Amino acid sequence: MIINMTTIASRKTHYIHETLESLRQSDGRHIPINLIIGSFDTSHIDRYLATLNVVPWDEEAVALGGGRARRNCSVNAIRALKYGPDDHCLCCEDDVTFEKDWFSQLMLTVADIDGDEYVLHLGQRCNTSPRQRYAIHARDNLCGAQAIFYPTKAMRNRVAEHVENTVRRGAGGTNDFLIGQYAKRYAALYNTIPVLAHHIGAVSTFH
Repeated sequence: MIINMTTIASRKTHYIHETLESLRQSDGRHIPINLIIGSFDTSHIDRYLATLNVVPWDEEAVALGGGRARRNCSVNAIRALKYGPDDHCLCCEDDVTFEKDWFSQLMLTVADIDGDEYVLHLGQRCNTSPRQRYAIHARDNLCGAQAIFYPTKAMRNRVAEHVENTVRRGAGGTNDFLIGQYAKRYAALYNTIPVLAHHIGAVSTFH
């Protein structure tokens, strides 16, 4: 299991310190964290350079992103999806906090799901029985990609390919929309019950 966390220095307000502290205080504190950087600037994570694995922005990302903030965000999501060989992977953003038992609850949920052709969101609230551990994502689209679990590397690769192909064509759609689009069309999109990760960011990366 790995955590691939996307982050970028251009935020006016940074939440990554709260996010990392939340993970440290949780039962997922042992999971390796990879910081997937969305620009060449790493000033906001200087204190973590010696302790966490940093995946730097590179020329390939520059070429695919084209210098546009929204497109760069999708490019960084693609990089997070592709990074590392692990099957179990949580791709998250740098502005969430986690329940203290999120990891054990997640593993119980994963054990309840048949097969591995799915994408599982930890932060989307849904109105269903508390006796269930997960539910089908009922909305038409996925809005927000703050904390998404992928059960296999193959699933990550397929989602990444879908997002990347859309970006290369210049078609519309943010990374969360495209992730949800793929999952609903070709696999399954689920939400955990209860919510295991909470969005704390109040300031958009794009402003």
